[in-house]
Amino acid sequence: MRALAVIAACCALGAGATGSASSSSGLPHCSLAQLKLTGSLQGATQSLLGTLTVTNRASRACALPVAPKRVSLRVGTQVLPTLTVRMSPAMEPPGLPTRKIAGRERVFVGIQWRNWCGRPRGRVRLSVELAIYNATPSTPVGRVRTPVCANHKFTSKVAVSRFKISP
Repeated sequence: MRALAVIAACCALGAGATGSASSSSGLPHCSLAQLKLTGSLQGATQSLLGTLTVTNRASRACALPVAPKRVSLRVGTQVLPTLTVRMSPAMEPPGLPTRKIAGRERVFVGIQWRNWCGRPRGRVRLSVELAIYNATPSTPVGRVRTPVCANHKFTSKVAVSRFKISP
C-alpha cells in the first residue's frame, strides 16, 4: 500500500511539473491577427541559425502546438523546397517549453537551415514563415548567405525547436 501511495505522489508531482508543456485545451488556437513574428538568422557552421520571437498582440491568451508544424523559407515570391524537422534538444534556445502564450507576451522558437543545394545561392533577401495551427505569421530576416551545399543527395532541412518561454 505504501508503494502505491509513493507512486501516486510521484505521478501527481510529475503532472504538475510538466504543466507548462501540456496542452492548453481550454484556450482557442492562436490566430494570425494575434501573432507577430520577428527575428534574424546568422551564419553558423555550414548553416544559418537563429531565434524567432512570436508575440501575442492581443490581450487574451491563446494555445500553441508543441512546435511549428512547418517552417517555410522565401526569397522574393519563391518558396524554397525544404523539409521541416525537429531540432535536437541540445540545439534549442534556452527556456521552458510552453503550449500557450499569454496576452501581450512572447515566446521563442529556434530554427536552423542546412544543406542548401538549390537556387538562388549566395546572398539573398530571406523571409521566414511559421505554420502555427491555421496561422502562418512571417517576417523578413534580411540579407543572408545561403547555407553550404554539403550533399546533393539530401534534401535541404530546417530544424525547428519547441516553443519556449523565458525561465
